[in-house]
Amino acid sequence: MITPKVTVLMPVYNGERFLREAVESILNQSFSDFEFIIINDGSSDHSVEIITSYNDSRINLVHNEKNLGLIATLNRGIALAKGEYIARMDCDDISLPERLSKQIEYLETHPECTLVAVKCYFIDSVGEECGFWNDDSKFTSYGEIVQRLPRANCIAHPGVMIGRQTLSTYEYDPRQVNSEDYDLWLRLIADGHRIDKLDECLLKYRLSPLSITFMSNRRNPDLKNVRTKSRFVLNRLITGRFNCFVARVFLNIFKDLYYFLGKLVVNQFVDSVAVIGRFIGSLLPVRNRSGLFFFFPFCHIGGAERVHADIVNCFADLKPWVFFTKWSPRPGALRGEFDRVARTFNWCLRLKYTYPLSVWLMAGFINKHPNSVVFGCNTLFFYKMLPHLSEDVRVVDLLHAFGGGSEDFSLPVIHHIDKRVVITLQTRMDLMNQYRVKGIDTALGERIELIENRVDVPHEYREKGVVEELNILYVGRGSEEKRVHIAGRVAALCASRKLPVTVTMIGNVTESVAMSDRPFCQFTGELTDQVELNGYYERAHLLLLTSSREGFPLVIMEAMAQGVVPISTAVGGIPQHVKSGVTGLLIENLPNEDLLAEAMFAAIEKLTNNRDQMMTMSRNAYDYARDNFGGERFCRLYRSTLLADIENHRNGNAQG
Repeated sequence: MITPKVTVLMPVYNGERFLREAVESILNQSFSDFEFIIINDGSSDHSVEIITSYNDSRINLVHNEKNLGLIATLNRGIALAKGEYIARMDCDDISLPERLSKQIEYLETHPECTLVAVKCYFIDSVGEECGFWNDDSKFTSYGEIVQRLPRANCIAHPGVMIGRQTLSTYEYDPRQVNSEDYDLWLRLIADGHRIDKLDECLLKYRLSPLSITFMSNRRNPDLKNVRTKSRFVLNRLITGRFNCFVARVFLNIFKDLYYFLGKLVVNQFVDSVAVIGRFIGSLLPVRNRSGLFFFFPFCHIGGAERVHADIVNCFADLKPWVFFTKWSPRPGALRGEFDRVARTFNWCLRLKYTYPLSVWLMAGFINKHPNSVVFGCNTLFFYKMLPHLSEDVRVVDLLHAFGGGSEDFSLPVIHHIDKRVVITLQTRMDLMNQYRVKGIDTALGERIELIENRVDVPHEYREKGVVEELNILYVGRGSEEKRVHIAGRVAALCASRKLPVTVTMIGNVTESVAMSDRPFCQFTGELTDQVELNGYYERAHLLLLTSSREGFPLVIMEAMAQGVVPISTAVGGIPQHVKSGVTGLLIENLPNEDLLAEAMFAAIEKLTNNRDQMMTMSRNAYDYARDNFGGERFCRLYRSTLLADIENHRNGNAQG
């Protein structure tokens, strides 16, 4: 009988929901010399039917007579394994096609290494990427791993490969429930074995509220670490195998306990001081007559800031108060627009060491206003304040896009939020998926409301002039997710291949474009005058957007309103409005930036060579903007969302 090089070991217990994806990710590996031991640990769902539906001789389905639990099942699999190496896999994760081949190659060329792990990124219940595990991403080399393990685990268990003989010697400790992997890493390192990690994400790690990891981490993970490390250290003391590494683990037990107990003491102290802070805030001798408070991070130029100004303008008759919670070194022209319709502040919240006190004082000040409304977007200060507001304060937040961070740091306080405004249906779906993954009551999804952004749309379509060179715009910031350097690369491709276009970059983006690509771009810098910006749109034919993530950017709305055809990555809510081949061209968000730049160039070349199609798409873009992006319903929806309860209250008092 031929002995396989690798044994892939995967326990299964009621894993039908994601099992097929997991199995196929192994069967489709580029490396094929493996046996696939799948152990059914007493499943009562359709897991067995799914496994037996595959006609692949590499699958070895084993049944436990009853549910033995993960550790016993793993140890049984180790005893059954025939491969030189054992690769772990879980029934709800996905291994990328090159995972096994790259791990084999590393172990074969690094005989000093006992175990090799891979990096992972998190996916949600529908397979969408939803973040990274910080410790996994940060600690990669052997030295970094050895430094981190005494404090916490930094290795994804389903992504490891280890020599079978070594794992047969160590096995998993049945006493270390929910930490059997962490305990194994500690024992290996303590005995002088080397653990390395490939600096590449080759595993999609599923965050499911039903997973063992998720359930165990709902309890305090620091206390779980204390239990795991205490058993490890005690065993070493009993067996007389105490060394420097074990001593470091021992010291970190006290750090964990100190941190945990310290949090309890600090929280008690903070709660007491918060009461005092709120009381002082309630005594402040000023009052916001409107009872309407807005909290935004900045007041400089940007698409999000433009939307914020439009929202506040809807309440100009009430003269609301607007707080900018981060310092804007150059407030720009938008500050004047805020000042015209609201009372604005951007000085009292920016001091780092007075941040908690500012939160408490502000909460106390707001609480003294009857029927007050608080609206916030993209600011941690706003979310930190919510637990300190009284129950009769109406709270509304806005998420421009999923993935910017607000969806994460708002999670602890979402029960305090009465309405969540999103600008795309995709963001609403992303939030609902997040609630399911995090085990949050999905009924809170009923509080999510869609209000799309607005732009000024000309009363009639302005025909684009027939010119030899097409004018292409990039409009936006130079932030990481915008990937302006790709737009610069596209401009260079157009120049090198003699495509008759001019690429103009609007915004402070010069430094975001590679030095070698800058000669092929025209840079205007930041434009604060909307009339001047509209002039560029009127003369432009195409808009280039290369973002890795978006909500639904205002620049696309502005461009389409002027008949500019967008060429954009198909991310966020963009495909909801830009119909590829009709109102614009959508490009797959390819991970390879060179291929993405080539795809963008091909789209430009297509429209350059077919001006009639481009003109038709230009008219279609304008017509769609006219029908969908006007501002008539924008203010009505925002006023209804923020003021409905207040206006009902006022009407009731008037009738009384």
